[in-house]
Amino acid sequence: MKVLNKFILVDKVVEQKTSKSGLILSGEEYKDMRYHYGSVVQHGMNVIGIESGDKIMYDKVQSYDVVIDGNRMVVIQEKDVVCVL
Repeated sequence: MKVLNKFILVDKVVEQKTSKSGLILSGEEYKDMRYHYGSVVQHGMNVIGIESGDKIMYDKVQSYDVVIDGNRMVVIQEKDVVCVL
């Protein structure tokens, strides 16, 4: 598999918050947030400034879910990356 042009294949990073008492909270509070964290799996040859393995924040509204080899990932365009962490 090879990602083309300005597309980026991202593995979603699932946020897990704990309360002060140590209880693990559900991810429901992150559902309404527009920007999500992810790890770049692969990028197209025309993507500049982003490398495989980079941690990024991306616009979830402009993302598309795909299943590759049984793993659920996200495809975005370079313009939808908000920042590289």
